[in-house]
Amino acid sequence: MTDDRAPSSEGASPPRGQRRVRRDVRLARRERCFSLMASGYSFHQIGRIVQSSVATVRREIDRALAERRLDAPERFQRVQVARLTKALRLAEAAIELGELKAVATYLRVIAALDRYHEAAKGPPPLLPTEPRPLSLPRPPRALTFAPLADDDPPPAEQAVKGAED
Repeated sequence: MTDDRAPSSEGASPPRGQRRVRRDVRLARRERCFSLMASGYSFHQIGRIVQSSVATVRREIDRALAERRLDAPERFQRVQVARLTKALRLAEAAIELGELKAVATYLRVIAALDRYHEAAKGPPPLLPTEPRPLSLPRPPRALTFAPLADDDPPPAEQAVKGAED
């Protein structure tokens, strides 16, 4: 008997080790595309970096997104706050170096941090509703517009007479 094993057919698949290596290379390329996209590169730039077509880059990023599970909202907020804190430190450093353009970035980062910190607190607590102070009931309209007696001049006419004298 011989130890040489011949493939049973001409179109047999490659050995398991080669498939594993190809899969690992494909996964590494997918993760690299995703991390470049998360860093702010465009699909065209990523295609040039990884030496692939734009369609391939889009497909790899779509697959990477489909494989990722969504984080819980609290975890996502913590990650975003960490990122914003880093951006805040960089903007502060730029302001210290005298870069006036960094002030706008600094203010935007602070606004975003405020939103996440308010979201972390949860909805504002409901204030106990105290009963409104009692107000006097309105007098009936008939009493407020009651005609004056004939011998009493209206108050406005008295004021005008007093001013003329």
